[in-house]
Amino acid sequence: MTNCEREKQLIAAVGLLRIPGVGRGRFLQLVRALGSAEQVVRASISELVEVRGISRALASGIHKLYNEEEASQIVQKIDELGWNVVLYDDDGYPALLREIATFPPLLFRVGNPISPDEKMIAIVGTRHPSERGRHFTYELAKALASHGITVVSGMAEGIDSVAHTGALDGGGKTVAVWGNSLDELYPPSNRALAERIRAEGTIFSEYFPETRPDRTTFPERNRIISGLSVGVVVVEAGRKSGALITASHAIEQNREVFAVPGAPWSKTSLGTNELIKNGATLLTSVEDIFRVLPVLSKEVVSKKFLKLPDLTDIEKKIISQFTTEPVQLDNISRATEIPVADLSQFLLALELKGVVRELAGKRFVLADEFIYAEKDSYDYK
Repeated sequence: MTNCEREKQLIAAVGLLRIPGVGRGRFLQLVRALGSAEQVVRASISELVEVRGISRALASGIHKLYNEEEASQIVQKIDELGWNVVLYDDDGYPALLREIATFPPLLFRVGNPISPDEKMIAIVGTRHPSERGRHFTYELAKALASHGITVVSGMAEGIDSVAHTGALDGGGKTVAVWGNSLDELYPPSNRALAERIRAEGTIFSEYFPETRPDRTTFPERNRIISGLSVGVVVVEAGRKSGALITASHAIEQNREVFAVPGAPWSKTSLGTNELIKNGATLLTSVEDIFRVLPVLSKEVVSKKFLKLPDLTDIEKKIISQFTTEPVQLDNISRATEIPVADLSQFLLALELKGVVRELAGKRFVLADEFIYAEKDSYDYK
């Protein structure tokens, strides 16, 4: 795609997202059906109503309300502000984020680019942490950074800010996701941290210029924090903490959720203790993350297996789909052409043999003792 073609796509995407009633979900529906944002805004009403979920009223609204001149001015403003734009179909769009149901069609970025397959862990929690919570967060983020893992958070006061600082002090990378546009600093008290992240890390937002934060933007922002990450760590959180919204998004997105336990009488541990009761992994050190997500602890140069127990031909066929990455049940089914119901039985047999482990969200990973990586990148024991 040439620069001129990309700019046309960006203008069309901006203009389409500005139309009341479109939103992210319908935007993605339309683009998937018609091919691109530009094809959507050029389509006839009859073509638009053929898209599932698009009413004649909305199709008519798209025709009447699409304002190319206004969209072009917004794109020009974004360029003047020095933001980088990651379009929904760019090669550089974060691969994990694209897996969630309502991934942002546009991501605005300042700071350093990240690779599409970058391994990230989110750390979130209360804005009013205890000293214990601050210390634990800082050391955890620093340890993750020292192992080459990018730490994601929301740059709120409290746990979020400590997580970003720990990652940077550990010589690693951090990503801040804002619940407002990149030209509206929030909270103002984090100005120095924002400048440091912009210089040494990455800041993302999905909001157009001059968007102030409000009660809707923060929960929306939280789905991006979890969507970017392979797992979410909640350090301290009360029962109504926004960090629990991030954990909820993570569960919906089939991400791993970790929670740091606390005293039963601690208000900032009520939420995390409840998460553990409901199945979150109890976390006391970085090793707990590596145990549940072994893909973060090793770099696989080539796939090799140590001696496996006796397997049937079908079991060998299933095992051939595994590296150290967790594999979704449906993906194994498609690759092996084994129906899901039958495949579940075979995987249960492999689990009983100790060859595979089931993770949250119907994902499976080869047991650690049967994987051999030619290069161990991390020594965390």
